[in-house]
Amino acid sequence: MKFRPDHHLWVELREFTPALFGLLVFSFVIAMMHLLPSLYMLQMFDRVMQSRNISTLIALAMIVVFLTIIWTGIEYVRIKTMQRIAIAVDEKLSAKVFNAVNRQAGASLQSRNLALQDLNTIRDFLGGNLILNFMDFLFVPVIVVAAFMFHPWLGVTLLFLTVLVAGLAIGSQIMARDDMMRSSESAANAANFGQAVMNTAETTRTLGMLPALTLRWRARQQRAIGWFYGASSRSELFVNLLRFLRHMYLPIMVTCGVLLYLDEKLGPGVIFAAVTLVGRAVAPVDIIANSWRGFWNVRQAADRLDLVLKEAAKFTDRIPLPQPNGPLVVSRVGAAPRNSGTMILTDVSFSVDPGRVVAVVGASGAGKSTLARVLVGAWAIQRGSILLDGNEISHWDQDLLGQHIGYVPQDVDLLPGTLAENIARFEPSSRETSEKLIDAVRMTGIQDIVSRLPDGLNTRLGPDGHVLSSGQRQRIALARAVYGDPRLVVLDEPNSNLDATGEQQLAATISKLRNNGAIVILVTHRMNMLAYCDQVLVLNAGTVQAFGARDQVMDRIASVRPKELTDDRNRPGKPGGSIAAA
Repeated sequence: MKFRPDHHLWVELREFTPALFGLLVFSFVIAMMHLLPSLYMLQMFDRVMQSRNISTLIALAMIVVFLTIIWTGIEYVRIKTMQRIAIAVDEKLSAKVFNAVNRQAGASLQSRNLALQDLNTIRDFLGGNLILNFMDFLFVPVIVVAAFMFHPWLGVTLLFLTVLVAGLAIGSQIMARDDMMRSSESAANAANFGQAVMNTAETTRTLGMLPALTLRWRARQQRAIGWFYGASSRSELFVNLLRFLRHMYLPIMVTCGVLLYLDEKLGPGVIFAAVTLVGRAVAPVDIIANSWRGFWNVRQAADRLDLVLKEAAKFTDRIPLPQPNGPLVVSRVGAAPRNSGTMILTDVSFSVDPGRVVAVVGASGAGKSTLARVLVGAWAIQRGSILLDGNEISHWDQDLLGQHIGYVPQDVDLLPGTLAENIARFEPSSRETSEKLIDAVRMTGIQDIVSRLPDGLNTRLGPDGHVLSSGQRQRIALARAVYGDPRLVVLDEPNSNLDATGEQQLAATISKLRNNGAIVILVTHRMNMLAYCDQVLVLNAGTVQAFGARDQVMDRIASVRPKELTDDRNRPGKPGGSIAAA
């Protein structure tokens, strides 16, 4: 993570500079406290055992207990301070990150989940022990200097052991790093594949696809395991040497001390004091050297979040615009999925006045759903413009624009919560919200659905709630779309799962929206829905093949393909017809 003054994590941490400086001071005090056992041991051997004075022993013991209480208190304050910093940073970033990932037009579910996981990674890092261990590591020289003060050869020995432990630990990390990264990528690939299979468990089980899919998942899993064992093999020499050294550094230090004692350069108390220092010096070095992967993960997470938040900043601080009451004007629009160079829409242009209903028709893959997404701002456009009441869609604050837009996607997505909360778009409960909720229920005629649910509008939906049929979900999504009297309503195949009663209610709702002066864009494959539309837009391979008044466009198409489109089954108002051929 390069230091940049505008990096979001640095910006948030800057507020806690005094607290972090205080933690550094505490860490220095703790480093000094690490000398306490050595000094106590030195006094025991060189003073108490020589004088056999109980009063001296009691006095020293009381001093050690008192200082140890202070030491423990400082450790507690350090931990609690880092936890509070972690919680404060999470509170500052969580809402920003959640909004940012959900504003990314066309972003995959995997990338959005990754951003939220990155936030958790940063919070756990700040609230964990890695930063405190790093601060302890910074003051290892204090302990080494103390060893030099006992005797230069003790200091040299301790310094050698510390550097050797650090070198072996870093070497093992370097040898295993590339293979471990590949192992992590393969494991993530296997997990994503497994999740995709579980999401379609009914289909895969019914079609007998599970054995073949299991083989594919195991191949991905075995690839991850292979890279993992490869990493272990590459670093095996360093790991074994490091394990050997961990067992040997105490004997080495004792041997050095005893040699100095035999040469009559040290007393026995210094030997034991020096032995207690070696663990205090080597442990932080060992921990930090083996924690670089954690630091690397945090760096990657922070940099990814920084990019997400910088991208989201482009959509903030927009000037509030009044409720749109003018036409929708689409001019030479081109659009492609996120991170894809393949254009699905090319040079699409049309305009719609308020109080008009436009049917968007065309073969599968013509770009109808893509057009629906760009009209509501779910996907960004690569070129051209979309004006609503004279204002570019992208210039609106998305939250404010959403209050004036209704949208029913092809795949209806209801959220965990009550039926009322889903229809009311999870707006805070109030008298106004209740009134708009009742209006939406009445406009879409879903009273029959509400009355059959266990708790009516208070029935909970979601994984642990009531299960709705596909048709019921579509009708509820329609109620959510018309909530709040939107000015632009985009319906993408809203009748694909509706029965005859549902289609009648849909037609009635479209008529009410037209009478209220809303612009309605209806993506449909069914010819009978054209009876409720004023204009027709025909898409073909991402371009506008025809646009105009319904009868004129249909007559124009009929003149080109009379056999397919003049049959009574395929005329507007006759149920059962398909317009995919158009």
